[in-house]
Amino acid sequence: MTEFVEGSPEPLPGTVVEHFRIEGPVTSAERAWRLVGDTDWMNRAAGNGAVVAMQVAAQGDGFPLLTGEMAGPFGMRIPFSEVWSSWVTERFFRQVRDLRSPIVARSDYRAELVPTEGGVRPVVEMALTGPGWSSLVRRGLSLGAMERGWAAALQRLGEPEEGEDGKPRVIAAPALAALERWRGTGDAAVVARVEALFRSGRPADLARMRAFVLADRWGLPRDLVLDALLAGVDAGATELFWSVRCVRCYGQVAGGRLLSDLADHAECPACGVRSETDLGDNVEVLFAPHPAVIAELEVNFCTVFPAKAPAQRAVFTLAPGQRVHTQAPVPPGAWRLGAGQGALDLEVTAEANGEGGSALSWSPGACGSSTVRAGNVELDLHNRSEARARVYLTQVGGALPMVPASLLTTRDTFRRRLSHHVLATDLRIGVRSIALLFTDLSGSTAMYEEIGDARAFAVVRDHFVLLREVAAAHGGTVVKTIGDAVMAAFYDAPSALKAGFAMQRAFASWAPSLGLDHTPSLKVGVHAGAALAVHTDQSGLDYFGGTVNLAARAQGAAEAGEVVWTEAIHDLPAVRDWIRSEGIAFGPMERALKGLGSVRLWRAAAAGRGLEG
Repeated sequence: MTEFVEGSPEPLPGTVVEHFRIEGPVTSAERAWRLVGDTDWMNRAAGNGAVVAMQVAAQGDGFPLLTGEMAGPFGMRIPFSEVWSSWVTERFFRQVRDLRSPIVARSDYRAELVPTEGGVRPVVEMALTGPGWSSLVRRGLSLGAMERGWAAALQRLGEPEEGEDGKPRVIAAPALAALERWRGTGDAAVVARVEALFRSGRPADLARMRAFVLADRWGLPRDLVLDALLAGVDAGATELFWSVRCVRCYGQVAGGRLLSDLADHAECPACGVRSETDLGDNVEVLFAPHPAVIAELEVNFCTVFPAKAPAQRAVFTLAPGQRVHTQAPVPPGAWRLGAGQGALDLEVTAEANGEGGSALSWSPGACGSSTVRAGNVELDLHNRSEARARVYLTQVGGALPMVPASLLTTRDTFRRRLSHHVLATDLRIGVRSIALLFTDLSGSTAMYEEIGDARAFAVVRDHFVLLREVAAAHGGTVVKTIGDAVMAAFYDAPSALKAGFAMQRAFASWAPSLGLDHTPSLKVGVHAGAALAVHTDQSGLDYFGGTVNLAARAQGAAEAGEVVWTEAIHDLPAVRDWIRSEGIAFGPMERALKGLGSVRLWRAAAAGRGLEG
């Protein structure tokens, strides 16, 4: 068998090994890695048993050991421990399991992309270890099927890319009705592409559909794809999943199909990190086909593998005293090298044209910061301790563009289509950053006296509709109405401020059509910062905290026709650039706000005109 640089676990005494080795056609490293690094799909292709249970727990030496059970022949459940897993993206992957089975005591999967003229040649090996008496059984029942299945999978790399996943998936007739409903509510181009993905996509890809990844791949606007997938949830064609990610390795550590399934904290057993749940920081929105459309996605055929952990550029299992020298391709950006379990990491910056070196060293206790040149980086990993270690080279922030929960929950399409997604009544979850906008009507008392309660109520209701449309057009949503006032939420501050000016313009154009002697005016206030997401009976998903209070106070400081915003908004370069580009005249003011003391605010009158800046 091929000798890999990452070493091997201790051999099992009194056993014999049967193995096979297959090679695929020359192709690109990206395409070959997508195949051999997705062992969930490879195991399905070979007809291997599903993983029916798994968990990760730190052992006595702190090593995060993954254990579980897999389906065996004749309905058996075979316990296993994953004792070894190592990979370097687009280079090699190895996964070793010890099994409690009378036939197979260990499985050893190895894949390597061998550089050659025109690309790389994928080489896959599998070894099964067990007692000598069961050698023929292992070869007859297990190895033969795997070899045939994986050989067929590798040969597909020589075909056009759209054919590499095998036969198209057949969607049952009842599920076609959900797709038909979706075509009537979602963008036609997005629905057609997602339906094609349903028919031919790999299970691991379908079970974790990322709206922004799909949009970038298809060259479509991100908002368009996100809203279409939300429409699919409403139609029963897709389902939504809230994935709580580890703040260190970005692996999923908790989640649920409803917001109410989330807890206020989560713990990653692989990293030994406990973190608070934050809708803007570590909760990602994923989509999947509804189980009525594709049912088998609920089943896993592997545990941890590169396709499931794209943020991990390299992973190494190191025995006590073991040292590894290898290379890993490291693109520009921020990286983290370490073993977790309470230890600090080495923070790495890879610069495209930097003057740093091209090597990184790690041993237990390594921390601080380092700068390297992006590209092939030499790794020197030395486990000087007496305990096993699993060392990760992780891309900070994750490798794929995510849809943060705080972005989704501030979208009007989410509020309209999925209002049943609310937090548990006793739960308070943080939102690292959210922009909040408050409005109120100025002169409403005179309007009520002039036209009476019934007609005035209709005017207030119609102005709510107007403001809701403006908020939605700027990527936000109305959280609630309070009397004549509106509270709206936005994912980012520039969008909220732009919406505030757009609301003033829209209201100024609409109000004269009322034909009133006492025409009301609008007052707008905007602020951004951290908040708590909470459940309320009136609003469902609501927000609480100092950011909410200051946004409301900013609105209270506004005069009729003004937009007032806080220093937190004004300090953002994107906001200042936009204000200048629009030619908006603005000015500062100091206000004594209850409970806050003197606060510096900024204002613009008459939809942005009339003040000296």
